[in-house]
Amino acid sequence: MDFVSPVLNIIPGLWDFGVKHVANVKHLGKRLEELRTAMDDLSDHRDDVKERVEMGVRSQQEMVTKRVERWLYKVETIEQQVIALIQEGNLQVERKCLGCCPRNLQTAYKIGKKVLKKTAEVKKLLENGGFAAVTERLPPLPSPPSPPTPPRRPQMVVQFPMENTVGLDSKVEPVWEKIEDGNVGIIGLYGIGGVGKTTLLKKINNEFSIRNHEFDSVIWVTQSKATKVEQFQDIVRRKLEISDDIWQKCSNENDRACEIFRLLSGTRFVLLLDDVQKSFFRSQLSSLGIPLPNKENGSKIIFTTRSEELCGYIGAQERIKVECLPPEQALSLFSMTVGEHNLKYNPEIPKLAEIVAARCSGLPLALLTVGSVMASRKSYHDWICAVEMLQSYPSEFSGMGDQVFPPIKFSYDSLTSPIARKCFLYCSIFPENCTISVDELIDLWIGEGLLDGTSPREQGEFIISTLKLSCLLEGDESMEFVWMHDMIRDMALWLARDEEKNKNKVLVARSGRLTDQEFNKWIDSSWVSLWGCSDREIIHYPPTCPNLSTLLIRDTLVKAFPGGFFEFMTGLTALDLSGNQGLVELPPEIGRLRILQYLNLSLTSITKLPTGLSNLRNLRCLLLDYTMHLKEIPPKEVMSCLSLLQVYSKMNGVMEYFDEVKVSVDDELAFLEVLEGFSHMNKICITIFCHPSVEKIFSSYTKRTCIRKLKLIDCRGLTSLCAIHALPNLGKLEIFRCCSLREIRFSDWEEFHNLRQVHVGVCPLLRNLDYLAYARNLEILTVLDCQSMKQVISEEIVRDEVFPKLKTLSLTCLPSLRTICRLRKCFSSPIEIEVSRCPRLRQLPFDDESVDFLKKIRGELKWWAALDWDSDSVKEACSFKFKPTSAPSGKAKEMTASTSKKKTAKASKS
Repeated sequence: MDFVSPVLNIIPGLWDFGVKHVANVKHLGKRLEELRTAMDDLSDHRDDVKERVEMGVRSQQEMVTKRVERWLYKVETIEQQVIALIQEGNLQVERKCLGCCPRNLQTAYKIGKKVLKKTAEVKKLLENGGFAAVTERLPPLPSPPSPPTPPRRPQMVVQFPMENTVGLDSKVEPVWEKIEDGNVGIIGLYGIGGVGKTTLLKKINNEFSIRNHEFDSVIWVTQSKATKVEQFQDIVRRKLEISDDIWQKCSNENDRACEIFRLLSGTRFVLLLDDVQKSFFRSQLSSLGIPLPNKENGSKIIFTTRSEELCGYIGAQERIKVECLPPEQALSLFSMTVGEHNLKYNPEIPKLAEIVAARCSGLPLALLTVGSVMASRKSYHDWICAVEMLQSYPSEFSGMGDQVFPPIKFSYDSLTSPIARKCFLYCSIFPENCTISVDELIDLWIGEGLLDGTSPREQGEFIISTLKLSCLLEGDESMEFVWMHDMIRDMALWLARDEEKNKNKVLVARSGRLTDQEFNKWIDSSWVSLWGCSDREIIHYPPTCPNLSTLLIRDTLVKAFPGGFFEFMTGLTALDLSGNQGLVELPPEIGRLRILQYLNLSLTSITKLPTGLSNLRNLRCLLLDYTMHLKEIPPKEVMSCLSLLQVYSKMNGVMEYFDEVKVSVDDELAFLEVLEGFSHMNKICITIFCHPSVEKIFSSYTKRTCIRKLKLIDCRGLTSLCAIHALPNLGKLEIFRCCSLREIRFSDWEEFHNLRQVHVGVCPLLRNLDYLAYARNLEILTVLDCQSMKQVISEEIVRDEVFPKLKTLSLTCLPSLRTICRLRKCFSSPIEIEVSRCPRLRQLPFDDESVDFLKKIRGELKWWAALDWDSDSVKEACSFKFKPTSAPSGKAKEMTASTSKKKTAKASKS
């Protein structure tokens, strides 16, 4: 019965859902009939108007009025749209999907909305069709009389020929929705060069000739080709049919702007601006004579640009990023360009075509360029060569260097800062399809000496924002990770190698074995990057690299370096050996790299730091994260010598310390004392094990302002994490197995503006996380095994918004938890929630308005069936997004395993 009861509780909800769905389909049928009737009435009236027009012009003394002509044109357009919509609606009704399928319900709902809207448009056209007169007298004929000129229908939109528009149809609708939105006047379409922005704008231009709308004119200007004021104004005046006589009377740019403004002010116009350059600003529109769109005039300006930043300059109310094509559409466009008959010439070619198309990474310009070149290639060998060339040196492939790269390079050329350009090129040392940590990237920039000034980290974050706005880097809003589009990375490598004049200047290898031939190229290299090489003996002998400044050997099977390996790398400034888990020691000559500024030994198995490390007096960044075998770092012998250190990071994993490793309080305090003495320090990421160390961190201004990541593990005696000041630059906080901790409280709550991640686990006495109500930018929250926690945010601390930017909430093994937050509008951005083993949590903080922010929720079926709901509508909306689960995931698994092992260890000792 325990199993049957939840199922029986669900059945009424499913019945209600089914009844509503049946009603929805039934209403759709009635609405379709109303639309059909309205269209029939409009068609009959249209025929009557046409007959009156024919009677009026039959004598050749009259011509149809422009108002009537436009009305007839709109009726013809909407008639085709209505026919298509009725067919779509009838198909939905005929399916009679009376089950509980959310997709069918949503489809019926969307079609129903379209039908209602279209019915209103048809009826409005019918109302506007009551013409007292449909024709007017022709103007008097000149003398001598000549045959009358047939009436000319003005061509409002000049259509562009379109071909190979794969994937564009789905991109038109979001733009058209904004065109129909009365609150949106200026729309910016942005994206990397070659992504299809111009083609999309042309397709939108053509839509004005087939869709129903109320605009009087559509004007197209390619702004990059009309950089001068007079060029721009001349294009506009020709579209507005301003005669040469009137135009010549305008003696200057201001007069011409006034004439354009006079004609456009009384109309609803659409201005399509293609390829807008960075020098173009919103203020220029008025000086050119273009009235700014607003609710009153109902006009629109739609433009394309490579820079999202420029969307702000022009004042776009809506910014729409034009993305690359998904894999299926990319392959379809490539196949169309190559020709299906060519792909069938050899049975092996289709497989290679998939590889080639994938290498273009969905960039339409690259797909079209490469596809055109391969359209004449029928040899299997030619296709193999094409694959190898695109993977090794894509710039040498025909058309890439002179057709694909230039539009992308334009964004690079538009960067006004030389430092930003260098930082962008440095991103090319990461392999393709690589997700780059922003922290790691800025650390490398600091190590390479690319950033200057007193705030290099803030400077680095600003440069990353600039590169993202220029579409040279991609990333999410969290600013935690970025990545490069493959074609942009290829272009960056091309530039970093002096446009292939020096191919060995930057070497990037991933996987496989490093050949002797590749190894010998190091002599000419400035940057060398090896990732994931499977050969345990990557390094066979010491190389001579006088120009080498950056060396990355990451995630390989290397166990040791031969003696003297770093002997001839005297110019090395950045050395990254992270992820080599077999590496147990460093060669002693590493201490001779006297100008080294960046050293990353994270995720290695080194047991000690060589004493020669104290000679690295120029070191700026030292990264030692998850070096589980490195138990001690001599604070005086090594650390105190690194006086220029700006970045120090040593984060430990939770599972490393389940066997109760003893950490000396004196050693930890002595190490923190050394960190206090670094006057250039701007970033500290550290794990703390002792209660006194926590107090020392919060009492020190230097450490308090520098700490970016803080992890507290097994801090015995820590009952209250209270301080006068918070950590203003803290981005990530982790608290594990602090078994005495009861509360977290700060006097200066508002300093939590940078906190984005919080993970709390195995704190059995912790009652709530009230302080997080002030972490306005928190994005990830994980809470595990806190036995006493009854609510995440208590009622006393509730404010208008608690988690305005939270994206992920994970609650696991919280037996006392009764509520997340009493506020029903707890979340105000899209969020995913996972709940596991929280049996007393009976309500979710959602109402009819805030439930739209829920993206997905996971939990046990038994828990879900027992939830209480404020309303059926909230329950129904949440049900769409619920996914059953029974196992913890991610960090929860790690912490659960850690706790389990610790309990097992204790049991075995006793």
